[in-house]
Amino acid sequence: MDDNKKKSRTGFWISTSLAIFFFLCCVVLFISLIGLFVLKGAITTQVEDKSTKKLAETIIGGTGTDKILLIPLKGVITGQSSKKLFQETPSIVDSVKHQLEQARNDNNIKAVILEINSPGGGITASDIIYKEILEFKEETNKKVIVSMQDVAASGAYYISAAADKIISHPTTITGSIGVIMPLINFANLAEKYGIEDNSIKSGDMKSIGSPLNKMSDAEKKVLYDIVDEMYTRFVNIIAVGRNMEIEDVRKLADGRIYTGKQALDNGLVDHLGYVNDAITLTKEITGLKDAKIIRYKRMFNLADVFTGSMDRLLCNPTIKFSLNVSTENDSPGFMYLWTGYQQNYLFKWPTFN
Repeated sequence: MDDNKKKSRTGFWISTSLAIFFFLCCVVLFISLIGLFVLKGAITTQVEDKSTKKLAETIIGGTGTDKILLIPLKGVITGQSSKKLFQETPSIVDSVKHQLEQARNDNNIKAVILEINSPGGGITASDIIYKEILEFKEETNKKVIVSMQDVAASGAYYISAAADKIISHPTTITGSIGVIMPLINFANLAEKYGIEDNSIKSGDMKSIGSPLNKMSDAEKKVLYDIVDEMYTRFVNIIAVGRNMEIEDVRKLADGRIYTGKQALDNGLVDHLGYVNDAITLTKEITGLKDAKIIRYKRMFNLADVFTGSMDRLLCNPTIKFSLNVSTENDSPGFMYLWTGYQQNYLFKWPTFN
């Protein structure tokens, strides 16, 4: 009997101890979360706006006080940022704007070389960068040279049209001048398997582009008119930037791609060469004998890492513990994009809100 009482008491105290332990853990966790929110707010108020934070300079080569800045433009052109595990990476649009802004305020920077390796991307994102380059040139009288790498197609060529000179690698793929809205339709497949789209919509055109409904002639005309307007803008941009007749541009702008040599023969680029050739040309047109070749580097401090990781841990309950989680919109819409380079974009459905 005594043994049973002892066992009962032991079980009671073990259960009680475990309950108290878990309760204290919950209290500590709750207090820690409150503290994290408070600390994050305190740090955020002291951290500079990322768009104005000064970038560090890295010297690639050369000497002297004058400088030539290399700005990379790589990947699909988008205004969406991306997140890594502990930090947020600015979008291509924000990155280029930030670097041009710092170069604008540095009197020692005499020219910018834009290193492009991109199949294009969003129409608006491409146009924003194009506009930023034109404003930079107008406000500073500094030269902008484009050095094309592997690919500089569609929206990337749109941006290139703002440059004073374009140099292409002999192996560059460029061109793809035009507009595309990737659409896939499963209406016949849905009908075969008895799948119905019962979406409630305010107007006949509200579901335009839906993969579950066959597109009517009226819907096609709406989309074709938009594509044609954006295509005309693209053609005019090239005609102005390359000092070409619009009809001559239209003959080249049927969406086909060109090698560097073909682009040179058709007046789409000025020279064939490499980055060193672009630097040499930049020195010639700016009258520089010597210049330091620099890049900008974004520096992260502890506050950036902390605020970035807390944003993900506290604001995103469906966090994916991946080293590179993209926040890019799943809807490409109308694009200046060479889809032969980025086939996965064909399988994303556009939405109209």
